[in-house]
Amino acid sequence: MLSRRGFLVSAGAGVAAGSMVSTFSLAAAGGHIPLGIQLWTVKEEAAKDLEGTMKKLYAIGFRQIEFAGFYGKTAAEIGALMKGIGFTLVSMHAGADDIAAKGDSIIADAKTLGLKYIICSSPMSDAAKAKLEWAKKMDALDLGDWKMNAELFNKFGKTVKAAGLQFGYHNHHTEFKKFGASTAYDTLMGSTDPDLVKIELDVGWAVAARQDPVALLNKYKGRVVALHVKDIGKLADDPHQSTTVAVGEGIIDWKKVISTAKANGTKTFFYEQEEPHTRPILESAKMSADYLTKLAV
Repeated sequence: MLSRRGFLVSAGAGVAAGSMVSTFSLAAAGGHIPLGIQLWTVKEEAAKDLEGTMKKLYAIGFRQIEFAGFYGKTAAEIGALMKGIGFTLVSMHAGADDIAAKGDSIIADAKTLGLKYIICSSPMSDAAKAKLEWAKKMDALDLGDWKMNAELFNKFGKTVKAAGLQFGYHNHHTEFKKFGASTAYDTLMGSTDPDLVKIELDVGWAVAARQDPVALLNKYKGRVVALHVKDIGKLADDPHQSTTVAVGEGIIDWKKVISTAKANGTKTFFYEQEEPHTRPILESAKMSADYLTKLAV
């Protein structure tokens, strides 16, 4: 099942390292996409052994990080750990509820880490829907909720930009629910300033909603600053039940998607995979890194 984040910003198998590092070197030499990872992918492994897990990801070839929580550490502490291993820290996720409640501290943490992006990982809702469990809340969002989020994003995006960073929004499948002739995503993106609110397109979630990611990339050309490279193994009538797999094992034409994204100006790509996993996640991470390294785009 595609699950999602009730994870707060402040919340707190392998292959020989030599061959993994050479894989990354080939990717860099060949001009392929930089290998980034959204750390939600390895949340359980990182919670048990953060440093060990990150060293394994580095050996696999990942070099860019998007945070989904700090595992009980301060921004300074986790930043020192990640940079000590050799990672470039690019982005962090924060829920809209946290953005509304403690936006200044989120920006302060992002600046401490030297990030480029703060990405909203999930929207807020009215008080009644906020009491629902995550999936039901997402399905219950109405146009009033999306307009409320757009207002928050414009305001926060302006503050983020003034701090020298860029704000963006990460989609799920619910954004593509139709209200009349338009989707919630149309409303959200049409109601926000493209200079203040960029897009992190989660390709897997879009496909789960029966959307064409290439069409979305072209529609929002120049606004999509990052992709979540998430592959879908099997579509379900209920998008929540669609399954994710290692990149290259699923149904998405990654050569077409990534080449379109690159042509339209996207430079940041984060592999992400969600539960349930078909094998140990670090094995899937290695398979995904190998696939992306060999992909000729």
